[in-house]
Amino acid sequence: MANKDFDNLDRVFKDLGVDANMALSAALFSSAVDVANKADELVPVDEGILRGSQNVVPPKPLTKNPSASITYGGPSAPYALYQHERTDLKHPKGGQAKYLEEPFLEEVGTWPNTFADRIKNASRFL
Repeated sequence: MANKDFDNLDRVFKDLGVDANMALSAALFSSAVDVANKADELVPVDEGILRGSQNVVPPKPLTKNPSASITYGGPSAPYALYQHERTDLKHPKGGQAKYLEEPFLEEVGTWPNTFADRIKNASRFL
């Protein structure tokens, strides 16, 4: 989708009776949840504490620039970062380094088309 396709996006949503910001926020959250689910399959496992620390924060509605975030580790975020970045570590009980980065790059590698589909799907429920 070229940039010109986005020039009138707000008007198109308005004509459809859909709040563009709400549709975008819902699409972002859908994308974040999918990335998070794929990341959970890749998180290194010892006792499962790191996997259980995942947090997905949805976009705040009605913000000018909505964003979603996925975090691991909570207070142990430095440990989560260490496990994420150290590609030389062995994980005999499963998982791997780059457990969040790989699903994220896979998701955005399919944009803009799949994200446009997410916006369309979200719009149906608004």
